[in-house]
Amino acid sequence: MISSSVSRPSFRRSGWRGPGLGAILRWAVLAGLLFGPWLALLISTGAAVARGNVDWLLLALPTGRRLSLLLRSVGMCAAVAAIDLAVGVLIACAVWSSRRRWAWARWLPLALAALPPYIHALAWSEVLGRLSVMGRGGRLSGVWISVWTMAMALLPLAIGLALISLQTVARPLVDAARTRHDDLTVLWRVILPLAAPLLGAGGGLIFLLSLMDYTVPSLFGVNVYALEIFAEFSASYEPARAFLLSVPLLAIAAGVLWVGQTVLRNAAQEPVWGVSPWGTPPHWSRGFLLGQRAALLVWALQAAVPLVVLAGLTVSSGAWWTTLGPAGREITLSFGIAVAAALIGLPLGWMAMNTLASGVQPSGAVGWAFFLPVALPAPLVGIGLVALWNRAGAGGVYGTAWMPVLAALARFAPLAALALIAQYRRVDPLLWDAARVFQVRDWQTTRRVRVPLLAPGLAAGASLVFALTLGELGATLIVAPPGQTTLTLRIYNYLHYGGSDVVAGLCLVMLLLTLAAGVLGAYAMGAWSRRNSLGEIR
Repeated sequence: MISSSVSRPSFRRSGWRGPGLGAILRWAVLAGLLFGPWLALLISTGAAVARGNVDWLLLALPTGRRLSLLLRSVGMCAAVAAIDLAVGVLIACAVWSSRRRWAWARWLPLALAALPPYIHALAWSEVLGRLSVMGRGGRLSGVWISVWTMAMALLPLAIGLALISLQTVARPLVDAARTRHDDLTVLWRVILPLAAPLLGAGGGLIFLLSLMDYTVPSLFGVNVYALEIFAEFSASYEPARAFLLSVPLLAIAAGVLWVGQTVLRNAAQEPVWGVSPWGTPPHWSRGFLLGQRAALLVWALQAAVPLVVLAGLTVSSGAWWTTLGPAGREITLSFGIAVAAALIGLPLGWMAMNTLASGVQPSGAVGWAFFLPVALPAPLVGIGLVALWNRAGAGGVYGTAWMPVLAALARFAPLAALALIAQYRRVDPLLWDAARVFQVRDWQTTRRVRVPLLAPGLAAGASLVFALTLGELGATLIVAPPGQTTLTLRIYNYLHYGGSDVVAGLCLVMLLLTLAAGVLGAYAMGAWSRRNSLGEIR
C-alpha cells in the first residue's frame, strides 16, 4: 500500500507567481454565480434597515411562535440525523462483507440520494394511509411522519457517508485490535471512534439538509421555520424581511459547517478507497446481526416503496399517457434546465478544484465559504436572484429559464467541485509529477492526462448536479419563468391540491430520470475504487 501521506503537487508549475487576468476573470464569474444572490440580499437588506423600513431586531431574533417553530424544526432534524446515522452505520458494516467483484454496487445507495423528498412523501403517504396510521384517526402525527419521510429521503446519503467514514480507519489498527478483542468490541472501541469525525460531519450535513427543507413538512400539514421564509416573501415580496427572518437558520448552518470543517481538518484522516477496514470478514453477535437485518429491511423499503407505489398508482389509474402528454412541455423544460446546469457546473467545479485541491492552499475560511451555499435555505437563493436580476436591462435573464439554471448553479456547483476534489485526491501524486515532466502545453496536459484521470469525478459531478437540479423546488418556486412550469412545480401543485393518481405518472418519470443519473454517479464512485492507486496494490 502506498502511503497517503505523499505530498500532492499542484496543477500549477513551480515558480507560480499569482493569478493572471484570465484567472481573475474566471474567479469573478464563479464568485458572482455562487455569491451574487447573497450579496444582492445583503445590499437590499442593508438599504431597507438604513431607511427604517423594517424592524430588523424583531425579525432576526425569533420569539414566541417563531421560537417554538425553530425549536420544533431543530428537534425534528436532529431525529432525522440520528435515525440515518444509526441505520447508515449498520448498513455500511454489512455491505463491506460483499464480494470484491461487486464492490461498485456498494455505492448504489447514492443512486437514490438525489430523489426529491416530496416524491418520498407521496409514496409514504399512500402506504401509511392504507395502514390507517395517518390522517383522521391515525396513530402518527404529522411531525413523526415528516421525520420518517425525511429520514428515508436522506438515507442513501447517510449510507454513502458511512461507507466513506469506515474507509478512514487504517486496517493495521483494526487487525491489531482484533488479536485481543472480538469484532463488536473492535467496532465500538476502535473503528467508530476513529471514524467519528467524518460520521459527525455527515450527521451535521444531514441535519442541515433536513432543516432547510420545508416541502415534506408542508405536505403533511406541519409548519416549520424554513416555511416561514417562503411564506413571508410570498406575502410581502420584500427580500429584506425574508433575509432577516432567515438569520437564525443561517447562523445554525454556518456554525455546523464551521465545526464540521474544523473537526475534519484536525482529524487529518483520508479515506483509502476500495479498502475495507476488515482484513477478513467480521463475526458479529446475534443481536448485532438482527440490527443489521432490520437496517437492511429499512434500506429495501426506502428504495422499493417509491418505485412500487408510483408504478402501482400509475397503472391502476390508467393516467400514464393522459398525464405525460400535457406535461411534455414541463418535462422538456426541466430536462433542459438540468442539462444546462450540469454542463456549466463542471467548468465551475474544475476552477474551484484547481485552487481548493492543488498546491495553492486556501485558508479554511475560503473552503468553508465555498461549500456554504449547499446547506443554506433554498428560498433565499431564489429571493436573492430576484433582488439581483429584477431590474432594467436584465430582460434577457429575468423571467426566463436562465433563472432556474442560475439558482441550480448557486446551490449545486460546489458539489461538482467536491466530486472532482475527491477524485483528484484519489489519484497517485506521482502521476501528476509524471505529467509535468513532459513540459507540454497546459491544454494538452489537461486533455491527455487530467481529464482521463479525473473522468470518474467528472461523471459523478455532472450526474449529481443534473439529478439535484431536476428535482430542485425551493428556489424554483420563486424564480420559475412566468407562463412556464417545470416538472417539479407541476408535481408540487398536484400534491398540495390533490390528484395523487394523476401526479404518480409524473413522479415516476422524475424517479426514472433521477435514478438513471444516480446509477451513473454510483458507477463513477465505484470506478474511484477500481482506479485508485492509493489503495491496495492488486
